[in-house]
Amino acid sequence: MNMRPVSVCLAVGVSVTLIVVACTITPTHAPGVSIQETFIEIYPGTKISSEDQKALDAVLKKFDKSLYKIRTYDRGKLVKTQGSLTDLEIDQTLLAEVTKASLKGVSNLADQIGNPMRVAYAPAGVGHVGTPPPLSQGNQGSKRLVRLVTPILAKYQIANVVKTGGR
Repeated sequence: MNMRPVSVCLAVGVSVTLIVVACTITPTHAPGVSIQETFIEIYPGTKISSEDQKALDAVLKKFDKSLYKIRTYDRGKLVKTQGSLTDLEIDQTLLAEVTKASLKGVSNLADQIGNPMRVAYAPAGVGHVGTPPPLSQGNQGSKRLVRLVTPILAKYQIANVVKTGGR
């Protein structure tokens, strides 16, 4: 009886299992953005050109600051925050990635534009505090903001982004 095929199959099986486990344990993204209908996630380390940053700033200043939060880091130190979207309204996996990246000294942008929670509210006590704004204000504002910044940020989009958060 030849044991070689069994040991090869066992080794391949163990390797595949280890790869799958490693991928689920570390759900971090490469620098870049993920564009959805009502929000855009900007992953830690995303470098946006100064021209695109100016264009982004011009759009953002026309919107309520509660619809976005963009934090700029330099070697892991927070140097600028734009917007006032609360951390409760930002995907918790993304927040964890931002924290982890800042501890590692990563520079550039991170966080979220648009607010998916204004579209589908969680029941009281589940990820939402206070009374939501009228649906037309949050939903349409978020969609419009995303629609206007998408042409600016589309070139930074990550292909085949795997969503690891709770939305």
